[in-house]
Formats: sequence, structure tokens, C-alpha cells
Amino acid sequence: MPQETPRTPSTNTAPANTTPHSTEDHPDHRRAHAHALTGALAIAALVAALVALWQTQSTPLGGRAYCWGAWPEDEAPFRRGDRDRVADEDPPVPGRPAGRCSLRWHSGRGGGMEEQRLDLRLGTVPREAGERRSWLGELFGGEDVPLPDGLPGFTAAASGTGALVLPESCDVDGLPSVVTLKSTRALPADAAGELLVRAANKAAERSSCTTLPPLHLRRHPSPSPTDKNCGIAGLSRTSAQQRTSTGAPENTDFHSCAIKDTSPAAGSPTTGTPAAGAPVARFTTTARPRLVALFDGLTGDQPPARGWRAHGSIDAAGALVRADCSGRPTVFAMRSGPGRTHTRLDDPREVFPLYVDAVAAHMGCAPLRAG
Repeated sequence: MPQETPRTPSTNTAPANTTPHSTEDHPDHRRAHAHALTGALAIAALVAALVALWQTQSTPLGGRAYCWGAWPEDEAPFRRGDRDRVADEDPPVPGRPAGRCSLRWHSGRGGGMEEQRLDLRLGTVPREAGERRSWLGELFGGEDVPLPDGLPGFTAAASGTGALVLPESCDVDGLPSVVTLKSTRALPADAAGELLVRAANKAAERSSCTTLPPLHLRRHPSPSPTDKNCGIAGLSRTSAQQRTSTGAPENTDFHSCAIKDTSPAAGSPTTGTPAAGAPVARFTTTARPRLVALFDGLTGDQPPARGWRAHGSIDAAGALVRADCSGRPTVFAMRSGPGRTHTRLDDPREVFPLYVDAVAAHMGCAPLRAG
């Protein structure tokens, strides 16, 4: 009989009914691994999309909100029927209270259709003194309406502009951060104020620069009644009878006024004078701390003239002084306007001291100059 070949003992210690294998090589496990990886990538893509969606404030449920998420598409500044909305945005980010937004859209129909535009800016005031003076000269227009309840901001309905200063914790290297608004058309004071407040709240939230509660407009801003001489006593009737002004000193911590030339000669091509209604002189006073901070470092430590209880300067180009007014740091400023007549009416050396006397008295200040 043929002999049986001996069997070699097996070194496999696995049970007889178990087939040894590698999990990496098994087809089922490879498919499970691939499915898990695909799911993870899908989740990551969804998260990235949601983050991008949040950054642009465009959500499938709530609709889009423009300019850092401050202005929802179904609220002001839009009206029913507005369309073709386009926003060019650079939003603030944590640690950087700076940004911009230009928003354009069309309103009306047919021949009455027009393009609207709002420009929103967030940034610090210029550091260099001359540049900041120019910036402030453009910021305060002389017909500004203060935001109510002492909020550190104002609007100007006629020019569609406004500004609001963020809290001190949002300063950058000691310079205040400011939200400014500019429109191509006039905006009612209450609408402009609401736009500013919502933009400032969103700017502070996005830059994470403050823990203070959001600002709110509890009342509508309202213009002061017209005053023929900006509240300035001592102007002769002949120098002011053909001129008007806006902004009587109704508020005790903010006053803005412009004197305009409405004489028949204004706008005459034979005299070369600016158009009727162009500002002759513009005045601003504020005791609101965050607005006063915009002028820090500009008034020096010398009085503008002998006998003044204030620091600053007065010359033919303009005037700026800072004083203690009933325990409150207060700024008084004047600059000549494009309608300047080169008369006593718009010469800062002549009219600015009279303006300071009138407004300081209204605010409850002790006299700021002798005589």
C-alpha cells in the first residue's frame, strides 16, 4: 500500500471555523471607510458653506441682510419695488474695527427709475492734525441733528449723511472708531438714525470690541426750529436780514447751525457768488464725550486770545476751542462755507466769539471770555 504523506502541523491558532483576514483588505470595510470619508467631507463642505453664508448674511430662511448684516432686504433703506440690489462689502472682523460697504439699487419704474446708493464706512479718525481737521470739517455739516438720548452721533437729512462713534473699547491706538453714512439722496432724520444705529451695533458685534449692550433709538431725532441768527446775539439786522439759518440752540449738549445767503445777488453770474442757499458759515458745539474725543489733541493748551477761559485758536480760516462747561469738556467750532461773503457775518474773528457767548449761555456755562 502506498504510504500516506505526513502532514505538517499548522501554526494557526485561530479557531477552525474562523478565517483570518486584514480589515484593510476586506471589501466591505473599504466601502465603509470610503462612505465615512465622503460623509465627513460633505459635512465639512456644508459647514464651510454655512460659514460663508453667515459672513454674507444671506440665509435661505431669513433672506439677505446687507452691509455686514445690518440692513435686512425687507426693511429700510429699501422700499417696496426696489430691485437690482448689489453690495460691495468688506466687513469688520474680530480685533479689527474697520470695514466698508457700498450698496446700490434701483427704485421707481420707467422714466422715473433712479439709482440709489448708500456708502457705509467704519474706521478710526485720522491721526495727523491737519488731516483730521479737514476730516472733521467734512463730517460736521452745520445742519446736523443729534441722535436722541445722548447717543454719540448725528444725522443731516438734507445731505443724507451721518456719523456715530463706537465705545471707547473700540478705539485703536487711542483713536476713536467711527461709523459714517453717506447717501446719494436726502434721508429723513429718523431713517438715517436707525440705519446708523443698526450699522454701529453690527460693527461692534463683528469686531468684538465691546461688551456693552446694543444701542437703541427710543425716540426719533428731530431738527431744532429755525433761528434767524443761529442764536447769535449782536448781529445787525442789515447783515443777517437776507440770510437764514438752521438749528436754534435747543439741545444742551449738541448744537449745529449753518447761516446761508439767500440774497438776490447770491448765485448771480455777474458777481461770481455761489448758488443761493450755499452755507456762509457753519457752527458746531458738542459736550457729548465720544464726540468731543474726535477733537482730542487739536486745541493745544493756550487760550485763543487774552481773557478766554478756553484752549484753542481763532483765525480767518476757522475757529476751534475746548472749554470746561459746567464740569463737561465742550468743543466749539466754526468754519466758513462755500457761500462765504467775506464780511463780518462769516469772519470767525468777528462772529465766532458771539456764537460762543450765545450757545455757552444756553448750555449753562459760565462766561468763556471776558468782556
